[in-house]
Amino acid sequence: MNSPNIVFGTALAIIFMGYLLKSTGFIKEHEAKHVSKFLMHTTFPALVISTMTKVEMSGELFWLPTIAILFGITCSFLGFNLFKNDTSGNRTILTMGCSGFNLGLFAFPLIEGIWGWKGLAYAAMFDIGNSIINFMVTYGVGAFLAGGGKANISFWEVCKKILSLPPFQAMLIGLSINLFKIPIPQVGMEIVEIIAKGNKPLVLLLMGIYFSIRLPKRSLWDVFKVLSLRYTLGFIVGFAIYFLSPFDQHFRNMLLICIILPAGMTLITYSEQLNLNSNIAAALVNFSMLISFALMWILVYAFQMAPM
Repeated sequence: MNSPNIVFGTALAIIFMGYLLKSTGFIKEHEAKHVSKFLMHTTFPALVISTMTKVEMSGELFWLPTIAILFGITCSFLGFNLFKNDTSGNRTILTMGCSGFNLGLFAFPLIEGIWGWKGLAYAAMFDIGNSIINFMVTYGVGAFLAGGGKANISFWEVCKKILSLPPFQAMLIGLSINLFKIPIPQVGMEIVEIIAKGNKPLVLLLMGIYFSIRLPKRSLWDVFKVLSLRYTLGFIVGFAIYFLSPFDQHFRNMLLICIILPAGMTLITYSEQLNLNSNIAAALVNFSMLISFALMWILVYAFQMAPM
């Protein structure tokens, strides 16, 4: 665990390095997708397993996925009604942009740097609910609206998609090892932890490589409305829980951080799959990354969240 200035400053430097690698042509954005796929199948699952086997389980931890699910459903419902008068394609991508967070490819390196594996444990539990929102609510609503109000994907197909995700499988493995006290050879855990250490630099480099904003001015207002909804609702819920809930300080800190995170990277993938405006999707992801990065830095200082 380090000083927040060091964590955020170092992260910013590595993100900028990734952006330079793309800008100079050393690596192309389509090549970064292979790196992202590698990360999601190796370093990220290893980090999740390593984290979940260490955490001391408590009842309050299971409130995190519940809050993530309820927040995602509420935000999606509000977006569904807010953009009901937009064109079909516009309404679909804007409604999808209202729900789901980017934890694995944004927040985990920052949380790990400031709070260590204890902070990651809270974020990982929040990500259980977030995964359900990203792959069930966000994609489900998108497929429904893009299909003209007809569901073209079954509930079981969505469940199968969630269960096939390596990070989600790693979550189940880590929780099972922890809850049932399954003994793991020391050499096995050391291998997992070595692989997990590669997650942080890869994620930060990918953030810089993916960063790009290509958006007509007429669409900026739509992006502004989506982000205003996400962050306004996020602060209302986050502050209400922070000041009024009986949870411990660390829980309230992490919830306030998690609930103002950027839109999920899956939004770009979904926009391409459903033939939607991928430029708006990319702008929502990238603008929200900039905003969330700044907000995290401010909140850590304003509420003195960094461990002493």
